[in-house]
Amino acid sequence: MGPHLPTERWTLTQPVDITGVGLHTGESAQIRLHPYQGGLRVRKGTSEFPVRWDYVRDTRRAVTLGNEEFTLGTVEHLLAAFWALGMTDCLIEVLQGREVPILDGSALPFIEIIEASGGTMRVALDNKKTRKASHKREDKPPGEPKQHHRQTEATPLSVHGTIPVLEPVWVQQEDRVVGVLPGNLYAFGYISFPGTLGEQGGYFDLRQFREQIAPARTFGFLHEVASLQQQGLALGGSLDNVLLITPDGYYNNARFGDEPLRHKILDVIGDLMLCGAPLSDFVLVAVKPGHALDVQLASAIAQRLPQWLARMEAQNG
Repeated sequence: MGPHLPTERWTLTQPVDITGVGLHTGESAQIRLHPYQGGLRVRKGTSEFPVRWDYVRDTRRAVTLGNEEFTLGTVEHLLAAFWALGMTDCLIEVLQGREVPILDGSALPFIEIIEASGGTMRVALDNKKTRKASHKREDKPPGEPKQHHRQTEATPLSVHGTIPVLEPVWVQQEDRVVGVLPGNLYAFGYISFPGTLGEQGGYFDLRQFREQIAPARTFGFLHEVASLQQQGLALGGSLDNVLLITPDGYYNNARFGDEPLRHKILDVIGDLMLCGAPLSDFVLVAVKPGHALDVQLASAIAQRLPQWLARMEAQNG
């Protein structure tokens, strides 16, 4: 299921806690998702920032957002789940750790947790009220969350609801290309890696995101593990949250034959939430995508959002 109509905004029905481990830090991680009326924001203590491309601090193996006071890493799977649920408004409160919990390495557990906690509801505010509310900081959002434990200052994101893509936008780096164009929620993807994984390509209906893309897990190569851990990365990786690729192929059971490709599509969808609004009515083309390139595309789209909004308002009279 993709985003709702452009005029609608959606948030949680009640707070929910998500607990687990950080993929890269290996630390215990806990976040609390709150119903909200000011787009998507991240808070820790009294400090907060919007979920947006210009708050990206690192794109090595994941997307890390932050300000001068704190950072939150590996946000892309949670943001992909928000896109799948059509959620435009949520306050992400960091309770422990420096990452979003990795859970099983995909976006599906986030979708299931949110649905089990009551799902989403429409934000009943007009744009003027929303803009005013988006700059108000609440010291402690009300409500007690439902617990879920998994073993294994600027304009905030979207005060307008979802935004349809109205023109093609592309970024390219040598033989790598990521772009969107107007269309009916399809994705064309291609990846290429040396060795066993080789090339994978495919065409996916994003209206079946939950079934076909959301379950795809992050993947890693056995020969890279030691090097990554020396860099302070992948310290929380395990067979419970990573599809491991060895010279002989997939070490643990793959959910799809092309699971790495599908996970790359998942990452792009999550990263594009950083453009300033959840997108709808698009076709995604992702040729050898990666977080740094994805964020460049989110930035390029962000520059066009004011024009697209003006066109939408003009068409609606």
